[in-house]
Amino acid sequence: MPDVIARLRLDAESKAPISKAAVAHGDLRHAQGYTVAMVVEESRLLQVSIFTMLDNNTMHLEFGNLLAHVVTIADEVDAQLKEQILRFMAEDNADKKDSLTVHIK
Repeated sequence: MPDVIARLRLDAESKAPISKAAVAHGDLRHAQGYTVAMVVEESRLLQVSIFTMLDNNTMHLEFGNLLAHVVTIADEVDAQLKEQILRFMAEDNADKKDSLTVHIK
């Protein structure tokens, strides 16, 4: 979540950095035995939670900026999901190589 907040504070022209937290999260979920589908579902639930919270607090929101912020939030969550999946797949490939090396020996 800190990466989402940092992304909201960036200028519109600025490129968001790759989330180190997303990379670490992908490693963690891989180590915990998650599947790709489970990681995607977790990301979907995060977005639902964020947007439900926004909906529940509409009285406190500045509507002039809301749509732009919602787009930024969704984009950041999706970018983090991408980094998690890339890291997850890299870990999977490393596991397969290790397994293959063991079988060849």
